Amino acid sequence: MERLICKSLLWKIGFPNREDYNKTLDEIFLANSNNDMLLELESCSSNCETTFDILQQYWKYECNDFSVDTFGKCLLEDLKTMYFSNIFPIENYAKMCYVLWQQLPSELNTIEPFHTLSYADDPLSWSDEKLTRKLYEELFEFYK
Repeated sequence: MERLICKSLLWKIGFPNREDYNKTLDEIFLANSNNDMLLELESCSSNCETTFDILQQYWKYECNDFSVDTFGKCLLEDLKTMYFSNIFPIENYAKMCYVLWQQLPSELNTIEPFHTLSYADDPLSWSDEKLTRKLYEELFEFYK
C-alpha cells in the first residue's frame, strides 16, 4: 500500500503519475481482488481527488503496518526520475516538492529524508540553483 499511497500523493500534487498510479493499483488489486478498498479505488481511478481522499483516510485510520522505508524509497525513486527528466524547471519542481512535504503527515514531515523537501528550495531565493540541486541529489541517495 505504501507504493500506492506514494503514487497517489505524487499525482495529487501535479507530478504526471496517473498512469503510474493506475498501473500500481492494478497490480495490487490483481493480487488482492477481495479487498473492498482496492475495488473502490478501481472504480474511481480516474478521479485524483477521490482517490487521494480514500487513501488518506486509509493511511490515517486503518493502515497499521505502514513502512516508512518502503514509502520513502518509492517516493524518492519517483522524485529522482522526475528531477532528472527535466520536465519541470527547477523552480517548479522545488515548489511541487514543498507542496508534497506539506501533504505528508506530521510524523513524517519532521524526519529525514522527508524534512529536506521543506527547505531544499530555499537557496533558490538567493539564486543558488547549484545548492538546491545538490540538496535534491543528496536526498535521492538517502536509502543507498
